[in-house]
Parts: sequence; structure tokens; C-alpha cells
Amino acid sequence: MVLASWKDGATGRWLKSRSTEEVEPEPGVPFERPSSWRADYAKRDPIPDTGVTRQMAASVHDRPNRVKQLQVLLGRPRDIALGRRRRALPQLSPSAGEQLARWALREVLFVAKRPVPSYGFSLAPVLAHCVAARRQWRLRTVSLITVVIVTGVRYPLGAVGIVAGALLHMWLRGGKVSRILRWGTTSLVSFVLLGLVVLAAYQLAGNYAPLLRTGLRQSLRAASLLALAVTAVYVVDRSVAWCYVIAVRRGPHRIGEAPSAAPFAAKRVAAVKVTETWQAIAYERDGKGDRFVGAGRLAWPKGSSRIQLKAAGGDDADDDGSQQHNELEGLREFEADELMDQVRRQLESLRGVLIETHSLPNCDVSEMLGIPDSQWEELPTTPADQWPEADEMISGARGAPSSVVSRRYLAAQVVSWDGQIVVTVFAHAALEGRTLHFVTRPHVMTPLLKETAVEARRGWALAGDLSLVPLHAVGDAAALAHGAYQVVRRSFRLIKSQSGTGLVGLDDDDGKPVSLREHCSRRSVEDMHEWEDVLRHVSILQTWMFARVRVFLAEHGADLGEFDKQVSTAINQTIVIGDKNQVITAAAGKDSSQGAPDQASAEPSKKE
Repeated sequence: MVLASWKDGATGRWLKSRSTEEVEPEPGVPFERPSSWRADYAKRDPIPDTGVTRQMAASVHDRPNRVKQLQVLLGRPRDIALGRRRRALPQLSPSAGEQLARWALREVLFVAKRPVPSYGFSLAPVLAHCVAARRQWRLRTVSLITVVIVTGVRYPLGAVGIVAGALLHMWLRGGKVSRILRWGTTSLVSFVLLGLVVLAAYQLAGNYAPLLRTGLRQSLRAASLLALAVTAVYVVDRSVAWCYVIAVRRGPHRIGEAPSAAPFAAKRVAAVKVTETWQAIAYERDGKGDRFVGAGRLAWPKGSSRIQLKAAGGDDADDDGSQQHNELEGLREFEADELMDQVRRQLESLRGVLIETHSLPNCDVSEMLGIPDSQWEELPTTPADQWPEADEMISGARGAPSSVVSRRYLAAQVVSWDGQIVVTVFAHAALEGRTLHFVTRPHVMTPLLKETAVEARRGWALAGDLSLVPLHAVGDAAALAHGAYQVVRRSFRLIKSQSGTGLVGLDDDDGKPVSLREHCSRRSVEDMHEWEDVLRHVSILQTWMFARVRVFLAEHGADLGEFDKQVSTAINQTIVIGDKNQVITAAAGKDSSQGAPDQASAEPSKKE
């Protein structure tokens, strides 16, 4: 489905009539001429092969650290003796391991909606490893079920004995034995009844003593066989997971983008590889602000300027009512597309080596089509030779911006710290009613969570990690037994307490756009140097944008007084870092300073 655009309304009919007949504009009034309409748009650069892609691909194969859990368990008696608070067992984060793989497959790959654009990492390899991790989970589950079935067939009495022992332990735990003994000593009747029950149990055990002895021996053998087999399954599982993690280490080779032995999933991943590079991005309300989904959760307040276009020196009006003529005389006509093209060419110059300075790292300048998040599910997802919204990208700024669903934005992006930091500044220009509105929306993609940033070590450190695989596998087997015990125990509780109640199903997908990169990112930038780079990149991009707009308006004879005032307010925003450290970015062609709030820069200003 192609979004509804201005072509379906009265504006499209108006433009059609203007293109067939000659219209003489008023002198000096900016209007948009069909002769200068564009036929192309700025496309995105190829997605870089960053360390973030490899870390996220490796994180879906992560496993819980059983050695740390054992250390916590062994340290609990000491904590109790010292009066410390009981420490919780370290568990794997939902943003890593098989939980992350399940989330990515459920919310990104196998859904009827287009994935959001990938910034700073490639989505297809991560999804391919999610498919591999999910397939490994299925194989491990089948292997464990097979082990349990084989053990039960080989030692049937032993399996019954293990189950009976577990159920008896569930029933007797929680101080029930002591309560039964106290009840038996409360009166003569209770003492006699308890004695009769014990005598009957002893007689029954004597009658079936050979069978009980056989069952006990088989129970020990079944438990030993089950423990060894389950541990072996987990050793193989962790070894395969380590192979995946080692395979995605940084090197000259690229990560595989197609899962093997999964044709349907491979087809879906290939479709994602195409659609993630399309230049449609959804916007949504995040709290009290607006943000583009996929560009980063850390969305800064917008910087905007809204001025009524008039010629420079047009305020000198005569007393005979010639104010309108003076405001427009000398103002050259232009279009919003013309302005944005000038800004784009100015930003593209940052990609090369500048005079006496360095270029911005991985600077990508492209155009994006902003779309409401409520319509994201309705967008086409099937890969095609041409991007479905390509026509709207070209025609997005032809007519008046009012009542237009999808609007074109200029996106200037800087990828640094090997993909951990992605700074994107979206800019939009609207020209309507002789009023120019230019707005910038900075977004910051924060680094990965510590739990998600998984990477294999090298040398002896890697050898040490691999040598601990059997110990981790023993912990996995113990955790599986404990988990199965807890599941059965909770099931008995639910049977008793939830008679006649229905089951609550999972919520259906709401069609809203989601971002795997944002799901695995921190809420803020914690490192001091990373945060300084973020501030610097946002400052540079916004400053160059507004500086080019100012030059463009000056070249077309527009008055810059109101523009300079609004830009000073928009760009000279104080960004608080910690307590009192501040960074004040420079306005277009103005001074810049850095220091505390109560300090002024003593250095002389430098013109750009």
C-alpha cells in the first residue's frame, strides 16, 4: 500500500492545472515551479560492517554463567553469617541469549510488517543467527526429550521411583513432617491414628520389599544415566554455541546472511535485507517528545526556525502604504527542494578531508520519508526492484506541506565507536504562505547493553573459557532438574487454586514498528568520551545545516534578522552533563564557548 499523498487531493489538481497553463507569479514571492522539480533523491550508503553487528550476532548464542551462580550459592552461608542481604543468582538478560533470539524472530522476522531502517549495524546477519540459535534450541529440546524417554524405557521402575520421590518431596517440604509429628502428640486419638498409618506403611513395604529394592537400584541407575546424558547434551550445545561466537569474531571475512537448512527463514531474511535499506522511517510519540523509530531512543528536542520571508531592508516602509512592495522587492524566488539540496551538498562536503581538519567518520547524507507509526503495518514488505515509496520521495516537497501524510527529511548520520554510537540529525524545510519553517531533530543511538555486547576472547583467555564448558554443562543439567521440579510444583498449585479459570493468551502484535538495535541499547551514553563525541557530532551537523540555510537565504536576498534570533535560541541550547559541565554549541556564523553555566569564555570568538 502506498501512502496517501498530496496527489490524491485538491493540491494535486492545482499543480496539474499550473503545469498546463502559464502562471505569472507575483514579483519576489517564492513559489515552486514544475520546471525545477527533481527526478531523483539522495540514497543511503551501504550498511557498514561494524563490531555491533558481530556482537549482537554472538549474543544470541550466549549462555548463563554457571560458575558465577555456583560462587553465589557457595557464598550465601557466609552472607547469612555476616548478616548480609541474600544475593540473587546472576541470570542471563532478556536482551541476550535465546530470549533475544525469540524476541527478534517474533517481533522482527516473522511479522507482517516492514523492519525499520538499520543504523550502524546490519540486521540480516543478526536475524540469521537468531534463526540458528532457535534451531539449536529445538535440537537441544528434542535431544533432552529423547534422553528422558530412553531412560524411562531402559529403567521403568527407576523412572517411577524418581517421579515418586520428587512428588513425595514436594508434599513433605515446608515443615509438613514436623507439623504431622506435632499433630500426633496433641491427643491420644491422633497418636493412635499416626501409629496405625506408620504400621500400615511398614507392612506394605515388607510385602513389596523385593520390588522396592529393585526400584531403588533402578532409580539410582536411571538418575546416573540421566545426569550423564543430559550433561553430555549440554556440553555439545555449549560447544556449538561457542563455535558460533568464535565464527563472528572481527576478521577479514563477513558474517553469513542466510541461515542454512531453513529455506523459509532464509527467504524472510533475504526480504529483510532489502527492506531494511528502504528509506521510509516511522515517527511516534515517546513520552512528551517525538522520535523516529530505529534512529535511537535518545531523541533530543527539535531545533527550529520559522520566519516570514521578506527582502533585506524591507522594513523601511513609506507612509503611502507601500509596505508590501518593500518587503518583497529584491527577494528572489526559490523552492524548499532547492534549499534542501544546498544543505545536502554542504553536508556531503564533510565526508571528504577538509582543510586543516578531519572529516566526520562514516558520514552518510541521505533522504528519508517520515511516516506515522500507525500506518507502518500497512506499508508493503515484499522486496521489489523499485522502492514502493520512491515516487513519493521525489514528489514529497512539490506541493504545500499541510495535510501531507508522508514528508521528506534530510538525514545526516555519523557512525562512530565501531557502530556503538550513531548520531543522526533529521532536517525538514517547509515553504508555505511566504513562511519558511526549517526544523532539525537530533537522534542518538546509544551503545549496546553490557549483556548484549558479547565477543569471544582470544589466546589463553579463550582456552580457559572453553575448558570450563563441562563445568557449565553440569550446572545446566542441575538448573534443568531444578526448573522441571519448580514447574511441576507450580502446576499442582495452579490446579488447586485456578479451578475453572481460563488461560490468558499472549498479546497480538499491534503492528507498531520496533527496532532490534534499540531493544538492545542502553537508555543513555555513560562513557565520558563517547558523550563528548555525541555532543560534538550533533553540534557540527546542526551548525552546518543552519549555516547553509543562512547563506542560502542571504543569496536570495532574504532578511536574516529574525532568522538569526531564532537560530541562536534553537542551537545555543545548554546540554547539562552531570552537575555543572556544559557545552554550548555555536549558531550559524556565531561564537562558540564551552564551560560552566556561570563562566564565560575568555577566548576571542572565531568566525566559521
